[in-house]
Amino acid sequence: MRPRERERDPDATARTAVRLCGLADGTVVCDALDDRALERVEEEFLCASGERWGGVWRGVPVAALLDRPDVDVDPEATHVRVGADGYAVCVPIRTALDGVLAVEREGEPLPPARRPRFVAPVDAGRTVRGVRELRFLRLGPDEEPQDYEELGY
Repeated sequence: MRPRERERDPDATARTAVRLCGLADGTVVCDALDDRALERVEEEFLCASGERWGGVWRGVPVAALLDRPDVDVDPEATHVRVGADGYAVCVPIRTALDGVLAVEREGEPLPPARRPRFVAPVDAGRTVRGVRELRFLRLGPDEEPQDYEELGY
């Protein structure tokens, strides 16, 4: 969202707030981040909706969240449950840290309902649009990440 649009819509940044919880504590408002905090990545994937999405994405690197003074993450975390309203995937922490919470695609802001989008090197249907929560988990060797997912299909 461009700065002028944010000024006209005071609730716009609330739609991009991502809560870090579980073995983490903090909240990140992706639209409020300085442009220099955003990273450019190229990824293409097949969405669970059947649409193919690709191109150049810009967003805050998930790994950079761990360096913020207002975010605390337990180093024992092994997985991250990336959640939106009614949809969630559980990925290994290394995969999550290679991802970004994208707010732009091809130089254009993502629509508010799709912002931010978790973009990472994952299999089809494992990206998440409209991310609202990153739940850091410590899974035991007998636990399955799929048990923490809500895929809706």
